[in-house]
Amino acid sequence: MKKKVSRSLMMGALATCVVLSPFASQNSALSTPVQASTIVFNETFDGGLTGWSYTLASVGTVNGNRYIHLQAGQNGSTLGGIVTDVGFIEKNVSGVASGKRYRVTFKASGVGNVSIDSSNYINVNTGSVNMANARTYTYEGVASKNVINVFALVYGSTMGIDDIKIEAL
Repeated sequence: MKKKVSRSLMMGALATCVVLSPFASQNSALSTPVQASTIVFNETFDGGLTGWSYTLASVGTVNGNRYIHLQAGQNGSTLGGIVTDVGFIEKNVSGVASGKRYRVTFKASGVGNVSIDSSNYINVNTGSVNMANARTYTYEGVASKNVINVFALVYGSTMGIDDIKIEAL
């Protein structure tokens, strides 16, 4: 009995050392799995604004890379200087089931807001538009319906946006 218990303890200790070994690789059955994700949407704007709702949006290019440039106007003739023209792009993206986690990543530069799923706002404020040095933004959430709404908006400012990716987690 004593021999059997000590042998079981040694096997348990050995198994623990193997599982915790820093030499366990990503492909090993002994390693901790990385959270898998599935890309359900990847927009680089190489096709322009096809499939998007938009106003005051145009395609820009920097270093051969296409992006969307949003610009808002200002109409002060009738409303005393109040911004009345807004630039926006909007698209509903399917591929994430209601109640499931998702991640949205995009690059942006300038001044504006990006709304994810009609309620979560990311404020972009990097100054002037410089897509060569655009900042990467990431948002993770839980889908409230079977469609993720992506909405970028500027009012009285300009903003560039590119590389919008949605992953189901």
